[in-house]
Amino acid sequence: MPEGDTIHKLAAALRPVLEGAVLSRVATRARRGGALREHGAMTAGAVQARGKHLLLDLEAADGRLWQLRTHLGMYGTWHQYAPGAVWHKPAAEAWGVLSLPERVLVCFHPRELQWRPRTAGTPDVPRLDGRVGPDLLDAAIDLDAVLARVRARADPARPILDVLLDQSLAAGIGNIYKSEVLFLQGCHPLRPLGQVPEAMLTGLYRDAERLLRRNLKRGPRITRERAEEGAFLNVYGRRGEPCHHCGTPVEYARLGEHLRATYWCPACQPGNP
Repeated sequence: MPEGDTIHKLAAALRPVLEGAVLSRVATRARRGGALREHGAMTAGAVQARGKHLLLDLEAADGRLWQLRTHLGMYGTWHQYAPGAVWHKPAAEAWGVLSLPERVLVCFHPRELQWRPRTAGTPDVPRLDGRVGPDLLDAAIDLDAVLARVRARADPARPILDVLLDQSLAAGIGNIYKSEVLFLQGCHPLRPLGQVPEAMLTGLYRDAERLLRRNLKRGPRITRERAEEGAFLNVYGRRGEPCHHCGTPVEYARLGEHLRATYWCPACQPGNP
């Protein structure tokens, strides 16, 4: 599943292509196996990211306002093609098609795609029906408010790895950053939230915000302070390899309520207290 920085980089790449552009065709698919619904020609407005959601504002020829929201999930992708070029995936897997004079943008099998009316004057980045918490890449992010939200809404018995991945608490942390910030703070993935000291919880979200922002630039995702070529991460994807800090083999398991791949150093991140 894409991390929050991936979607922000996608939005940044699409803005100069889409914002203000006239689209000769906009088509979306409401459900798997359903037909593409044609929406006609439209003018594209703002392209935004909120956590792992990409938002595109559109205006129809009759003045009605719409928004296209996509959540790519594990397997969703946006492709770009020259007009008339053969697509790399079957047309039946296309959930969104945006046609510009010089290119066609196609969204293939996202986790979610929503086409909905938009009301003029609403905030630039909507609440997404209450499902998505504060975006850690928001320029105005208030980490104190995020921490208060986590303490108020999350069950103290819930493992910290599930808390970090809960997008309704704070948006942007994916599976890679989950493992990496837990390592940086010396926190075992299964430690219950109620047993995470305040300074450690603050550090987890501060590190997540810092690393997400750091990795908005081009190039490989880096979470180590002094990364060697080909060794950019502390623990993620390094099952059985020596910890960069202490040399202990990195452990791996599918943990948490969704059995997500998790990596940790058993020496640097000792077991639950």
